[in-house]
Amino acid sequence: MRQGRPGLGWHVRIAIGERIRHCLPSRAWLNACQATRMETPLQLVIGIDGGATYSHGVAATHDGRVLSVVHSASMNFTGSYQKEVRRRVSEILHDLELQLPFSNEFTHYAVSAAGIFNEATTDQKEKLCGKIYPWKRTRLVGDSVAAFQGATLGRPGVLVICGTGTSIIACNEDGEFTHHGGWGPLLDDVGSAYWIAVKCIRAAIAEFEQSGPATSITDALCGWYEVKNVQGLIPVIYHPEFTRDKFAILASKLDREIGGADPVYQQICREAGEAVANLTIQTVEKSGLDTSPLPLFFSGGVLLFNRAVMEAFEETIRGKFKAMLSQPRLPTVLGAAMLALRDAGVETSNTLVEQLETTYKNVDELVSS
Repeated sequence: MRQGRPGLGWHVRIAIGERIRHCLPSRAWLNACQATRMETPLQLVIGIDGGATYSHGVAATHDGRVLSVVHSASMNFTGSYQKEVRRRVSEILHDLELQLPFSNEFTHYAVSAAGIFNEATTDQKEKLCGKIYPWKRTRLVGDSVAAFQGATLGRPGVLVICGTGTSIIACNEDGEFTHHGGWGPLLDDVGSAYWIAVKCIRAAIAEFEQSGPATSITDALCGWYEVKNVQGLIPVIYHPEFTRDKFAILASKLDREIGGADPVYQQICREAGEAVANLTIQTVEKSGLDTSPLPLFFSGGVLLFNRAVMEAFEETIRGKFKAMLSQPRLPTVLGAAMLALRDAGVETSNTLVEQLETTYKNVDELVSS
C-alpha cells in the first residue's frame, strides 16, 4: 500500500488541506485529516510493456479505468544488464505513482519484456523484481504474449509483429500457444526493419564491389552519413552507439527516400514481406489453429508503414488462407494490464475493454500535452 509518498496527488491534497485548515476549527481539522488517512485504498493493477525500443506503463483500477500512463526508453531483458532493467522498471513504477491519488493498493503486476519467450521462470521474476515489488503477484512474460492479449483479447488467432524485430504468436482453440521468431538481430529476425536495413547496406556494398546492380540506396546512405563511398559507412555502423534501433530508423528513412523508385529496394521489401508471411504460415500450421476466416492481427512499423512489404505479406498469406486481417484492438501495455487484471480475478468483458481503451487514450493525451 502506498501512503504519504510525495507526488502529484500529494501536492493536490496539501493544497486542499491548507484551505480546509484555514476555514475549520482545530478539532474539525484533525477529524478531516483522520478521514483522509482512513479512506479505503484504491485497488490497482500495473501493466508494463518493456519493448526493445520503447517502454510503456499504466496503472488501472479493477473496473478498467486507466489512471496513469508513462512512456520510457527500452527494456530488453536479455540485451541489457539486470540492474539496468530493474532500474527502468523502478522508474516507470515511480512515475506512475506520481500521477495517482493519495491512497492506493497495487494488487497485481504484469511486465512484458523483450527477450523472454512466453512465461518467465521464478528465478527470472525474482531477479527482475528484487525489492521493487512482490514477485509472487507478478506476471513476467514475453512482449509478444502481452501484445497477443491486447490484439485478440485472449481469443484464438495469430499476431504478427514486424517492427525492429519479428515475432509471431498463435493460439489455437484449446488455448495452446505457438511462438516463432523473436530471436533478435544476431540470430535473424526475418523481414524486420533491422533485416531490411542490413540487406540494403549489403546491396550498396554489392554495387561498390561490382557484384550487384546499381542502386540509389548507395547515394542515400552516403548522403545521410556524409561519406564518400560505402567504405566510409563502416566506422558509423560498427560504432557502439549504432544500436539495432538505429538500423530500424535507417530502414524507415530509406523507405521514405526511395520507397517506390528503386528496383533493388523494392525487391528487398518483397522478400521481407514473403519471409514474414512464410514464417506466419509455419506458425499457424504448427499451432493447429483451424479457424476460417483466420483472425490475423498485425503490428509493428514495417507492416504498418512499408507498403511494399505489406502487399507482399498479404498476397502470400491470402494465397494460403482465407484470412481476416486487422490491427490489434489494444496496445501491448494494455495487454499487460489485462493479464494483471485476470490474475486479480477480473473477467475480460466488452465493458472492461472499452473502459481500458477510452481512459487510456484520455490519460495519454493529457500526459502528452
